[in-house]
Amino acid sequence: MLVPVVLGTAHSDEHAEAPTRIERVALFKNGLGFFVAESALPDATGPVVIGPFPAASHGTFWVAYPANVRLENLVARETVMEESVEAITVPELLRANVGKKVRVRVSYEDKLVGEGTIVHFPEDREPTDEDAYVTGRASVPWGRPGGPGQSQLVLIETADGMMAIAPHSIWRVEFPDKDVARSFTRKVKAAQLHAHLNKPAPGGVLTTTYLAKGITWAPSYAIDVSDAETARLSAKATIINEAADLDGVDVTLVTGFPNLRFADVLSPFALKENLAQFLQSLTRGESRREGEARSVVTQNIAYFGAGGYGGGLGAAMPERPVPDYRAAAAGQAAEDLFLYPLDDVTLQKDEVGYYPLFTESVPYTHIYQWEIPDYVTEGERYLQRAEERRERPEEVWHSLRIENTTKVPWTTAPAETVQNGQILGQDILSFTPPGGEATVRITQAVSVKATQTEVETARERNAARFYERPYDLVSIEGNLSVENFLAKSVTLEITKTVSGEVKSSAPEADIEKVARGLRGVNPLNVLTWTLELNPGQVQDVTYAYDVYVRL
Repeated sequence: MLVPVVLGTAHSDEHAEAPTRIERVALFKNGLGFFVAESALPDATGPVVIGPFPAASHGTFWVAYPANVRLENLVARETVMEESVEAITVPELLRANVGKKVRVRVSYEDKLVGEGTIVHFPEDREPTDEDAYVTGRASVPWGRPGGPGQSQLVLIETADGMMAIAPHSIWRVEFPDKDVARSFTRKVKAAQLHAHLNKPAPGGVLTTTYLAKGITWAPSYAIDVSDAETARLSAKATIINEAADLDGVDVTLVTGFPNLRFADVLSPFALKENLAQFLQSLTRGESRREGEARSVVTQNIAYFGAGGYGGGLGAAMPERPVPDYRAAAAGQAAEDLFLYPLDDVTLQKDEVGYYPLFTESVPYTHIYQWEIPDYVTEGERYLQRAEERRERPEEVWHSLRIENTTKVPWTTAPAETVQNGQILGQDILSFTPPGGEATVRITQAVSVKATQTEVETARERNAARFYERPYDLVSIEGNLSVENFLAKSVTLEITKTVSGEVKSSAPEADIEKVARGLRGVNPLNVLTWTLELNPGQVQDVTYAYDVYVRL
C-alpha cells in the first residue's frame, strides 16, 4: 500500500483528497480503454487531489465540473509515496533493522568484522538529470559497484567506535535479538493531480474522461450444430485488465475501427516523460493509420486453424456441456461502431474475466468448398502446376454457412464448431452485420475427392505487344472432377480464379469480373459453380479461356 509523504515547502499547500471511482469504461480490441471516472468533492478550500488514473493518451484527458463552480486549473505534480517491501537480500535486511544489534561477517573469509548496533542505512540516491534548459555542465554519473544510485554505506556503532561498511561485501549477519524485522519502507515517486476550483463545492462531482492502454477484450464464439437445421451460436468476452481496479463498473465492448491518432503518445499529465521525450513522441509516436490499425485491432485473435477428428462421432464419446447464455442484448450503434453493454463488472487489476454475451438460434447450412487459385502470375507468366505444386491433393473444406438473424453484429473472432458435445473444428468468424452471412470452416472433407487439369489447346506466337513487351495468346481448357464418397448428399461450391477471357463453361458458371490487377494485360474473373452431389456421384466441370502470356 502506498502512503503519501509530506512534501517540502515548495509544494506544501494544503489539499483535500477527493475519492475517485471509475464508473464506466469502453473497451477496444487493441488494448485501449476509454474511462469515465468521478471524484466526489469534499467540503474544503484549497486544491483537491483526484486520482490515481492510468497513464492517459495525449489529448484525451478531460475534466468536467459542476455548473456552480469553475475549474481554475489542474496541476500534475510528482510526489513521494512510501510502501512496505519484503526484504530479499542481506543489505535490505540490514535496512529493515536499523536500531537492532548485529554481528557482521564479510564474504571473502566469513570472518567476524564487527558487532554493534545498526545506526544508519541511507536511502538510494536518485540520479541527477541534466537540465537541458539551464546553463551548466551535465552531472557526472556515479560508478559501480552496486549500480547507479544504490546505497553503498551502512554505519554500525561498535564498542570501539563507528564502523562504516559496504553492504554488498557482507556475507552473513547474525542478530542476537530473535525479533527481526523482515520488511522495510521505501520511497517511490507517484503523480498527483491537484484541481483548483474557484470555490468549495461540497457534494459536487468532478468527472474525468481519458483513453488509456492496459485493458482489452477478446471475443470468441461456439457454434453448436447438434440440430440439423438450427445452430446455437454462443458468444463470450474475455477481458484482460492491467490498467486499474474495476468495482461494479458499466463496461461497453466496442467493435469497429476508430481513428485514434495519438493513442501511442502519453499525456504529459502521466508524468512519464520529460519535455524532450514528449516532443519526440509527438513526431514519431502517432498511432498507426487505418490499414495498420485494422491489423492491431484483430491481433488478439487466436487462430489455431481448422481441423477435426474426421468420420462420425462415436456413441461412447461423453457429451460436453454447450454454453447457453441469455439472448443478445440490443446494444447500440455509435456512428460506425457497435457497442455491447456489460453491467456491474468487478475485475481487479491484473485479473482476467470471462463474461457470457448471448446465445441465439440461427439458421445454417452445410456447404463443401473447393477454392482453386489463378495459375497466371501478376507478371503474366503461367505456373507449371506439376513442377511447382508437386501435384498436391486438392483441398475440399466442409464448412458452415450461417445467417445473422440476431439484432447485433458478429465481430471478428475465433469460432469453434461443436456437435453433441464434441469439438469438430475451429476457424475465424469474420465480421457479419445483422442480415449478413458468414462462412466458417470445420474440417477438410477427405471423403469428397477432387482433381483438376489444365491443358494448352492453341498458341499464337507474338500475338500482341503490351508495354513494349511481346505476348503469346494461349488457349487453355480446364477440367474439374469431384466424387462424393459420403453416404449423404452434399452441396459443393467450386470457385476458380481465371486471368484472361472466359470462352465457355459447363455447367455454366456464375462469372464475376473483379478489379484486382487493373494494370495487368488480362482481365481477372472468378468462376463459381454450385453443385448438388448425391452419394457416390461423380461430376465433371469444364471451362475454357484465352490468356496473354509473356515470353
